[in-house]
Amino acid sequence: MKKSRIFAAAMGLLAIFAIGLAGCSNSSSKSGNNQQASFKNKTTKKSDVKSTLTSSTKLWYVTGAVNAKSNSGLEAYRFNKDGKVTVYNVNKLYKSYSAAKKANALNKEGTLNTTFKTKGDDTVINFKGKLSDIPMTQKFTVKDTLTGKNKDSKLKVAGYHISRDVDQDVTKAVMVKVAE
Repeated sequence: MKKSRIFAAAMGLLAIFAIGLAGCSNSSSKSGNNQQASFKNKTTKKSDVKSTLTSSTKLWYVTGAVNAKSNSGLEAYRFNKDGKVTVYNVNKLYKSYSAAKKANALNKEGTLNTTFKTKGDDTVINFKGKLSDIPMTQKFTVKDTLTGKNKDSKLKVAGYHISRDVDQDVTKAVMVKVAE
């Protein structure tokens, strides 16, 4: 009788311990979901694309992906409030325009005129002008917002997924700035 009581007590403690662990496991997975949710897209709504781009003095980098590699450098766009954008070629992501300027890394390619239009849920940015004295037109269709981290520079970035149309050659790309 004494052995069965000890056995029952041990089983009861084991059951309580298992339930406690299951509860901890459930609450920890819930907190993990909450933490992940806090990293969701914190950029502005797509309807604010024009004001986001033109009010920022930061460089907007256009590349295939947040961590894409390029042998020829990155394109960096600096939007002005007057409907123009200056395009630079840079060798990497910089925290700010002044940091890129201080590093003497801004290779100016040209200045383009920009127009913004809303097409359904998407914002379309049209560019027209000359880059390296060659006339060109291109179009960015802003799809979704994004946030991420560039592994090489270890900088957090925020911006947009875009479809880039250059001479009717459409590719997927991202347009990001270094986040605050």
